[in-house]
Amino acid sequence: MKVSEILDRMAQIVVEFDEDSIDGVCNEALEAGIDPNEAILNGLARGMNRVGELYESQEYGIPEVLLCADVLNRGMDILKPHIKGAGDKVSARVVIGTVEGDIHCIGKNIVGLMLEVGGFQVTDLGEDVSPEQFIEEIEKQGCDILALSTMMTTTLASMKNIIDKVAQQFPETRFLVGGASVTPETSERFGASGYAENATEAVKTARRLAGIAG
Repeated sequence: MKVSEILDRMAQIVVEFDEDSIDGVCNEALEAGIDPNEAILNGLARGMNRVGELYESQEYGIPEVLLCADVLNRGMDILKPHIKGAGDKVSARVVIGTVEGDIHCIGKNIVGLMLEVGGFQVTDLGEDVSPEQFIEEIEKQGCDILALSTMMTTTLASMKNIIDKVAQQFPETRFLVGGASVTPETSERFGASGYAENATEAVKTARRLAGIAG
């Protein structure tokens, strides 16, 4: 079976929350010589990105999302020990949250999970997070990358407000933004350091912002 076919099957197994099949396809990926990072990002995470879309379109509810997350975690448990340097932590620290006025969390949670898998030190402040809450967290423990999410166009102003206020006090902070209402143009206009359409791209962009190769 081709690499692309294995990755497609892996993603579909996550979408279908098929716990009985996840062990087999992950082991098949390893036997085929697929890099475990690629299997996680382009297989498991890609499937979870689709789950997020199904949730936002109301085709899936919270129970289905949780079942899919269980399959994702089981797959990662199989793949992570095979990652070169598994267990190593990236020096960069990410603070993540959904901006003030927005309580959507599924996409943000997936991104946070995948950043942790990628070795980042992640602090998730949750949803409806004010500029002051982000600033307080940065003051306490520092932050290399501030990851902001919003689903709604009505809270885009909150995202810009957070970027402006944090940048004023902590000019070295890099901002990673995403969410259904956010575009690359929005990111540039707000002065963000990077934009990610989904969790897979978020990890890649975070690695670039942190100056990590690969």
